[in-house]
Amino acid sequence: MLFWHLGATLWLFRWIFKDPKVDVRFLLFGAILPDLVDLLFGTLILPDLAIGELWFHTLLAPSLYIVVVMLVTRRGRRRRAFMAVGVGWLFHILLDGMWTNPEVLFWPFFGWEMPTGQAPFWPAAWERAASDPWRWVLEAAGLAYLTWLWFATGLNQKPRRDELLRSGRIPELVGQDA
Repeated sequence: MLFWHLGATLWLFRWIFKDPKVDVRFLLFGAILPDLVDLLFGTLILPDLAIGELWFHTLLAPSLYIVVVMLVTRRGRRRRAFMAVGVGWLFHILLDGMWTNPEVLFWPFFGWEMPTGQAPFWPAAWERAASDPWRWVLEAAGLAYLTWLWFATGLNQKPRRDELLRSGRIPELVGQDA
């Protein structure tokens, strides 16, 4: 669920933190990082697990990451960028509803074993997606927000897009007094 994670993470961050200085490139990377790593490990490298939610979907992994960032970096733009990865990562876990899978969320407190899925994972992926219409509703909501934000912030104009790519900051809403 790509658009759901990207759109909902941006919306949550803008609603909760209201930090115009955040580098959204790092935030959005954090929002998809758990799926990038766990899908790779859980389906390609360790196909016996046949699951897409492993160690990067636990609270332990982003917590350790954030502690390391706090210990290794000093205040400033670099720390803010790396912390945005951690915030995006935690939002991903929230948006996946990982509280419904406590064996993964609170790993290793319920034991060292990770739950396994039904093999084979990838051939059945479209079947699982088609059988869950809520997944498509969430994807549409994420895409709708991203589309609205694209036009509301003027990212359909090349200078504003170039500024976003250069700075990582979303421009102010067009027509809004700053």
